[in-house]
Amino acid sequence: MKKFSILFAITLIFSLSAQINAFDISQIKSRTIVVSEDNITKVEKGDLEIYIPIEGITSAQDTFDVVAPFDGRLEEVIVELFDLVDRKEILARMVSSEMAAMLDSSAGMSKKQMKRRWGQVFKLYDVKAMNKGIVTHVYVKSKDVINKGDRLFTIARKVILVGKNTKPVYCPLKNGLPATIKSLKDSSFKLKPVLTKFLPLQPNSFYYRLWLDTGKLRNKTKIGARFSGYLFVGRTEDARIVPTNALINIQNRKYLIIEVETGLVTPESTELLKSGNHYIIPQSPSAEK
Repeated sequence: MKKFSILFAITLIFSLSAQINAFDISQIKSRTIVVSEDNITKVEKGDLEIYIPIEGITSAQDTFDVVAPFDGRLEEVIVELFDLVDRKEILARMVSSEMAAMLDSSAGMSKKQMKRRWGQVFKLYDVKAMNKGIVTHVYVKSKDVINKGDRLFTIARKVILVGKNTKPVYCPLKNGLPATIKSLKDSSFKLKPVLTKFLPLQPNSFYYRLWLDTGKLRNKTKIGARFSGYLFVGRTEDARIVPTNALINIQNRKYLIIEVETGLVTPESTELLKSGNHYIIPQSPSAEK
């Protein structure tokens, strides 16, 4: 078996994102890479498709409160927690304090009888949503006495998933990547959010804090519920593929010992025409037998 050494005489073919198993030259004090002609391998071609597992919790964003417009009593609460409501949808019905006293004095009467007795005085006020959203909090119940300005409901215009990847991701992330996730308590409830923001959990980490927009709101999307699923990182068709341990890492830049086709040659300079289809997987001196 013929062996030889090189000292940074390496052809750069392309840059890849950091890989945990790349050959790290900084670990070799001699700065010498040992290569063997027995390790010459042909570059493969194929399709690459990468998904990473993620998990997270739904969080309400862009919320607003619906408050009582006057002193009175809630006669009926119509919506429930996590209901999807439209703009101007009726959330509850209430009456003034005076009307509540009249209703109490007319116990046993039907609404029709009360309308006939009190005429135009009998009026239920509709409490409506200002915008479309998910009901994240219900602070009241039917027959509650309320004061002007009391919070009745909180509604979120947007729901996001805040989470992280549970396995390392070595490829660069970018906003807009799609995901498919499902509730841990109800596997039939699925969402298809997109990545809107990401930050490494630690410097030079392969793990990220992820923010994903759930997009179109869905009824009964529970705030604070745990979800898990997969983030689609990318796909390349007919890609040139080499093993990760064939790459040489020098200050976070990636190199490959690859066959090249040459043109004009002098003792001092050689013209490079193009890269070939064979590469050599390097070894450290300690790997020599």
